[in-house]
Amino acid sequence: MLADVRNEIESEKLLIPGEAVVVGVSGGNDSTALLHILATLNENYHYGWKLHAVHVNHMFRGEEAKQDARYAEELCKRLGVTFHLFEYDVPAYMEQTGLGGQEASREIRYRLYREVGTKYNATKLAVAHHADDQVETILFRFVRGTRLHGLSGMAKRRPLEESNMELIRPLLHKTRKELEAYCLENELEPREDSSNRSRKYTRNLLRLDVMPLLAKVNDRYREHIIEAAAAIGQDEAFLVKLAREHLEQVTMETKQDAIVIDKDKFQTCDVALQRRMITLILSYLSKQTEWSSQHVETVLHMLGGSRPSAELHLPGQMVVSRMYGRILFRCSGREDRIHTYCYELAVPGTTWIDESKATVHITYLEGPMDLERLPKNEAVFDADHLPGALYLRNRKPGDRLTLFGSADGKKLKDLLIDAKFPRVWRDKLPLLTAGDEVILVPGVRRSAVAPVSEQTRRFLHVRIEFGEDWREVFS
Repeated sequence: MLADVRNEIESEKLLIPGEAVVVGVSGGNDSTALLHILATLNENYHYGWKLHAVHVNHMFRGEEAKQDARYAEELCKRLGVTFHLFEYDVPAYMEQTGLGGQEASREIRYRLYREVGTKYNATKLAVAHHADDQVETILFRFVRGTRLHGLSGMAKRRPLEESNMELIRPLLHKTRKELEAYCLENELEPREDSSNRSRKYTRNLLRLDVMPLLAKVNDRYREHIIEAAAAIGQDEAFLVKLAREHLEQVTMETKQDAIVIDKDKFQTCDVALQRRMITLILSYLSKQTEWSSQHVETVLHMLGGSRPSAELHLPGQMVVSRMYGRILFRCSGREDRIHTYCYELAVPGTTWIDESKATVHITYLEGPMDLERLPKNEAVFDADHLPGALYLRNRKPGDRLTLFGSADGKKLKDLLIDAKFPRVWRDKLPLLTAGDEVILVPGVRRSAVAPVSEQTRRFLHVRIEFGEDWREVFS
């Protein structure tokens, strides 16, 4: 193991002698193995690395989490590694920001990694992702919806946002079993986070249920998926290179906060290059935002519209405008509390909406179903009486819901207040609309639009499945 990881580090130049390195250490099997390997290599081969182990107690698991912290501290003492312990009330941060547990934890954890890195002039952040994590990530992205860049998996190294550090993954070529064997061989006794066994987290379902089934199909499935991901990464790199070349040809003006491109020239390019050019532009103008395929497809849809002009607002203060044969990408310089989003839905089909962390499933039914038993995140409509195409968006000022037995309907704001819907989540709540009309407030109420009747011939069933971030709202 030591020789293999050392070869990986040196051949890929993941670390060089004398660097200060922040190491994320949870006290679990993987991070325990990583820290022990780095400390042992540092001692045996005199690399002169200055290792800083960072452990974060997210304050979710009480005494269990405190024991994790004590274990991580004792391990660092044994290895002669500088230990940094942070306790952060993530549940309170979730309530303040409206973020889900995993997203909030990661945000806080990486903020603290950056703080330690800045204080000690670290140039690298080492994390313990391994081959099983890589496969899990690829499968997770695949079933949630992604493009080639997502299927290429996690990189061995990449710049860490908002810092001078580079994130590295020295164990990405090793399996979980190999790391468990290493800990056993070196008489390490890592802690196990009890939440890793909970099936309420989607990624745990993949690890606990799906991946064992794949092993029954082919016990080398990890190897094959990782090989495919590497090939996909090479293909993606080639397409991005072509997109850069074409982007130079269609660009009319470049500024620090704006890029103007020629609409006609842009639309003569293959759509595969158009997608990548959009991503390149957005990433250049807003380096703090991760751009999903959903964002790119929304821009692409807007640019291909028939109206002479149009404007689209995206995260990171990004505005995309189309007018008079030009396409303008710019940072507005105005920080909204939450950006607006609006995505057309596949009918029938399944659409993942990144902003709302929700999946929309739409199907046609062969006949009516028991509407009384439908949960509030589902509805059945008369497909022939819907007033327009189906979209998912967040709320806008003046939104109303047409109610059964009411001529005037009700303001969405009042509806959410009456339902005691948490204020911090209201701007993130996805609304199902038909054209401009709100027809379903998932988890709250459906509208009286397109009701099912004896005359209904086409039954459209909509189910909005919320991710883990929403669990506390709808529990």
